[in-house]
Amino acid sequence: MTLNRDRLRFFSPFSTLSGDYLDKVLDKAKVLDVPKGKIIFPRGKTLPDSLYLLEGEVDLVSASFERSTRSAGSEASQVPLNNTLPTELSAVATTPVRLLQLERDFIDKVMAWSQSQDQPQNATGTVEDENDWMSYLLEAPLFARVPPGNIQQLFVRFMPHKVKANEWIVREGEPGDFFYVLEAGRAQVKDKSDRILAELGPGEYFGEEALVGDTTRNACVQMLTDGTLMKLGKADFQVLLQEPIMREVTPSEWQQLMKKPAGAVVLDVRLPLERRMGHVPESRNIPLKRMREALTELEIGPTYAVADDGGRRSYVAVQLLLQAGLDAVVLKDAPQLYSQA
Repeated sequence: MTLNRDRLRFFSPFSTLSGDYLDKVLDKAKVLDVPKGKIIFPRGKTLPDSLYLLEGEVDLVSASFERSTRSAGSEASQVPLNNTLPTELSAVATTPVRLLQLERDFIDKVMAWSQSQDQPQNATGTVEDENDWMSYLLEAPLFARVPPGNIQQLFVRFMPHKVKANEWIVREGEPGDFFYVLEAGRAQVKDKSDRILAELGPGEYFGEEALVGDTTRNACVQMLTDGTLMKLGKADFQVLLQEPIMREVTPSEWQQLMKKPAGAVVLDVRLPLERRMGHVPESRNIPLKRMREALTELEIGPTYAVADDGGRRSYVAVQLLLQAGLDAVVLKDAPQLYSQA
């Protein structure tokens, strides 16, 4: 059986999604085969995934051993087998069964983003183009961490701003005031010497580092073409984007994180001279100015704790790590650990 858009639309809540969002769900979907007689899940479990019945029959058993049968293709099968948290019923495969498995949190995010339709029109005036930049953001590791409850608020507060080719959006050394997302058009990131650092297209964003560090811009951004930017003010950025994902841990909490199987690493983002004055034992020194190029050297899996002795630099570093899809936190009161070195 091929899982496609039409098949997915049978299930709730996907019938309301446009094709682009259905494709994103399909990319995340897993199909599981369960043999006859196997317990799919017991009663009283909080499962991270929603399980939809694609093929076969399942008996749902209550605590008093009352049974009801769920058949693939029935109206009842449009909702997940485990539609409550925790599960109120046990599920047993009474025939060979095929299941659609999707992360609950991912479904929640997709539905929130797809239903944020009350935005100003973009440069072309089409809703489809507007959804494009939203869907690009949905795929970014940083935005995947944003709580679903913040997403609708975010899109209500983004403001459209039309720009012309060759227009300067930000200049190095200026104070940071907005977070920007390219809705339409292309732009270049440059340094003061006019060296090109990157090229940006629809759905890509910039301006967050100055807001996180509460400092000035560290690069220039110039439009290559006419286009439209979506702007988010500094206060909204901090409340809706920065605070929900920027975790802080104490030294004692960090000791607990270090016991996790995936491992943990302390990063020191100060300059080597600063580090000589004291540092967290066994920490790895990556000055903030090297962090971008060092991201490819860092493994996915461990939790990276950036020592807060770097001040604002530490928070900017955590932001860069999160954007790269890595798990990162700020290690508070890091100097308390210096004596152990």
